[in-house]
Amino acid sequence: MRYTDAHCHAHEMPPEELEAYSEVFEIIVAVSDDLESSMRTLDLAERYKFLHPCVGIHPWTVGEARDLEEQLRGLEKLVAKGGVTCLGEIGLDKAFVPQTLDRQLEVFRRLLDLARDYDLAVNLHAAKAWRLVLAEVVARRVRRALFHWFTGPLDVLREVVARGYLVSINPTVKISSKHMAVAKAAPLHAMVFESDGPYEYRGLSLRPSLVPETVQLVAEERGVAVEELVEASKENLMRFLGLE
Repeated sequence: MRYTDAHCHAHEMPPEELEAYSEVFEIIVAVSDDLESSMRTLDLAERYKFLHPCVGIHPWTVGEARDLEEQLRGLEKLVAKGGVTCLGEIGLDKAFVPQTLDRQLEVFRRLLDLARDYDLAVNLHAAKAWRLVLAEVVARRVRRALFHWFTGPLDVLREVVARGYLVSINPTVKISSKHMAVAKAAPLHAMVFESDGPYEYRGLSLRPSLVPETVQLVAEERGVAVEELVEASKENLMRFLGLE
């Protein structure tokens, strides 16, 4: 049984760590933070065939970037060349960088239009902006969307699911009752697992190696077999990536 990881910053990991994951993971979706990391992610995906690359501009980097227009044009060129099927990590953040929200919105809308025009999947960041991100994705008519590390209200979860989108569950279910509530409420056809590694969060060192334990915890809470969750997550992720 091999696992999937729907959201991981592989470009921040050393080669020996990535190589070790080839034994455990069938697919790791590798997201990017800016144009430079997007190009590195694409290079890594050529070397490690289990990596599925996403290119994008993280909302945290929007306020710092002086060459934002150049980055956006660079991403558009990467997409136009072909071979890119996913934009990520993209989105909005009202929790950590609310002061740049207006600029975040400009960038996010440009990227959603790109996703719509090329029928790309979007791997989304939406910290404390769940409703707004969902509204923008729907308004831009994006067909495939994944709301990573979903901790939003359950009524928003229901609308995400009704729209045919996905949410991802990560190792913080171990310490977050809000995230575990989402893991228990989300229907199997709308749920995938992720690590968001490498990231330090409240004493947890988030990495793909924690995904198996995460699946086990959620399986116990839901009263289902681990194998059922692994298979459902794989099928959902492949549909999201257009690999069916």
